[in-house]
Formats: sequence, structure tokens, C-alpha cells
Amino acid sequence: MIKFNLYNVVNKETGDKAKVSYHISNGNNRVDGRECVTLYEKEYSRNLSKVFAGQATNNSDSMTDYFESTKMVFFTDHPLYEQALAAAKRWEAKWKARRAA
Repeated sequence: MIKFNLYNVVNKETGDKAKVSYHISNGNNRVDGRECVTLYEKEYSRNLSKVFAGQATNNSDSMTDYFESTKMVFFTDHPLYEQALAAAKRWEAKWKARRAA
């Protein structure tokens, strides 16, 4: 079971945790036009891959000094999409409130 918190996600079965930020895509900024929620890991520790049992992606290449954070994409047909979307909306509301202050 995965728990989506405001600033992290936790795998309740294994206890693995990753700090994340959320991004909601309505399909306009994707080539394939699909709606999705993307979780970006805030650190370079690849804990997000542990939380989601290797389903997260990281295309870093140390040979060319290209590093990116691990990410997990939830499309509308993914079983955890609704939970990820709800967490992303909470995160976005908090971010907008902080930005407005």
C-alpha cells in the first residue's frame, strides 16, 4: 500500500519513503496528449524506485554528467492515479497559498 503525503510518498509494506514534488499534466504539455500526474524525487538517492518497486524511471548518465531526479508517472488508467491526483492537488493548493503570501 502506498501513502501519498504532501511532501513524500511511503510504501507502508516495506517502510521505504521518498521526498517528492507533484506535477499535474492536463495533456497539453505532452507529445502523446495524455493526462497524468508526475512525482519527482527531491533527492538523487533513488528512493522513489524503492517505494514503487522499480517502476520509477531515472535516465541519468554519469558518463556525460547528465543527472536527473527519479520520477514516477501515473496516467489516468493507473490504479493509483486518483490518489496521486488528490495529493498533487493538495500540494498545488499549498504551493499557491505560499506563493500568494
